Amino acid sequence: MNTDVRKSSQKRPLTKRRKIVLAVLLLSVMLVTAEFVRSNTVIEVQQLTCQSEQLPEGFDGVKIVQVSDYHNHGGAYEDRLVEKIKEQQPDYIFITGDVADSQRTDVGKANSFLKKVSEITDCFLVWGNHEYSIDDYERELIALCCEKNGITVLENDFAVVERNGDKMLVVGTVNTVDETYDSMLEELPKDIDFTVWLHHYPEDVMYISNTSQQSGAQADLLFTGHAHGGLIRLPFVGGLYAPGQGFFPEYTSGKYSCDGTEMIVSRGTGNSGYSKRFLDPFHLVVCTLEKSR
Repeated sequence: MNTDVRKSSQKRPLTKRRKIVLAVLLLSVMLVTAEFVRSNTVIEVQQLTCQSEQLPEGFDGVKIVQVSDYHNHGGAYEDRLVEKIKEQQPDYIFITGDVADSQRTDVGKANSFLKKVSEITDCFLVWGNHEYSIDDYERELIALCCEKNGITVLENDFAVVERNGDKMLVVGTVNTVDETYDSMLEELPKDIDFTVWLHHYPEDVMYISNTSQQSGAQADLLFTGHAHGGLIRLPFVGGLYAPGQGFFPEYTSGKYSCDGTEMIVSRGTGNSGYSKRFLDPFHLVVCTLEKSR
């Protein structure tokens, strides 16, 4: 008799409560899956402005697109990203490192992307940690592609950009603990009112701000990447982990004010190796320069 009771109990239909639990679980799995796909396919465009009294009149209204951490993605995504950049109608494109990927290096894909963006407008580029992790020969191939397509590569170096009769200084650094960094600081023009700085690593912002200020050519606007948005972004918290900053990093996405320097951090436009993102879609930064009056 007890056996019959157990069999009867096992055949009972699902209770209303169990149905709700199963439905919630199924919905949760679907939402997590959808967000995982979104974070690793969608290109989010963020519109930012940088206002400064120091900005020359000739650069008022200039639109800059920042591309960081592309990691030689390639494929159909390459064309989708290039088209998204074109849609912004930028005056300049700043590429802040890791066009290549040292985990799954494909120089052909990196160069294909660089060639296409060079056809949009003037481009400036600094290397990231992945460019220094690949073979010297592979990095040289990328450098030759840049040279051939008119992309200005700045390795602890600077360029003076002229527009509408005014000048802006564009500085690009690949490290801050090298004698070439110190010698570059000494050579920076001191008679140009506004300086834009390209550097891969956001954690170096205070050092760059202080040393540039001491040199007499304050970094007014700094573009960086590297953090990948923290890979997993937690609501009301931000990124979970970033190289160079560890867990719960301070600088992962968007705009920060740091001791006289305004810094913009891109979450990047690609994934390194087999890493993936969550609540952290690919990030294309569009920054418009505005003169404060």
